[in-house]
Amino acid sequence: MLPWGHLALGYLVYTLGTRLWNRRAPGGAPTLVLAFGTQFPDLFDKPLNWWFNIFDGRAIGHSVITTVVICVLLFVAARKYGHRDLVGAFSIGVFTHLLGDSWNVLLSGSYGRASFLLWPLLSPPTYPKDSLLDHLREWLGFFQTVPGSSPRLLVETQFGLQLVLFALLIGVWAFDGFPGPRTLWNLITSQRSVTD
Repeated sequence: MLPWGHLALGYLVYTLGTRLWNRRAPGGAPTLVLAFGTQFPDLFDKPLNWWFNIFDGRAIGHSVITTVVICVLLFVAARKYGHRDLVGAFSIGVFTHLLGDSWNVLLSGSYGRASFLLWPLLSPPTYPKDSLLDHLREWLGFFQTVPGSSPRLLVETQFGLQLVLFALLIGVWAFDGFPGPRTLWNLITSQRSVTD
């Protein structure tokens, strides 16, 4: 999945859970932490691949084992210092990221292509070497084919499906009152006033 697909999947799962569990829309701080969590595996693994040629973009940060350890440590700290809601949001973000990267290969029965989920017990699969520039070229190529494509064809592609998910995210986020930006602004401006 691409970054906006991970963000959309994570937020949609989180807001549904928050509304069912707490009977309210998500708060600003948990939404920001959730957004970070939806990107965390890639923020960890992609630089290792692109800059240091370690693994192929999915290993340490995409491992269920690593994720469980990190989330358990965060929950232990949250019990001591509070903010379990933030750890819950982060955990949902990370686990929906793993789900987004593995659901199609798991459903197709290509379990070896999802071996990154059990790193270090299993070796991660080898993917074709790619870079951020390769991803940008792929996205640009997709957008060049959009004008002549039918809406059905767009939705049937992974890329198009993620764009639909992102559009749904924007609508649900608006319905929830756009949680997050005001909290971020308050954090930025309050830190400025402390350091000035």
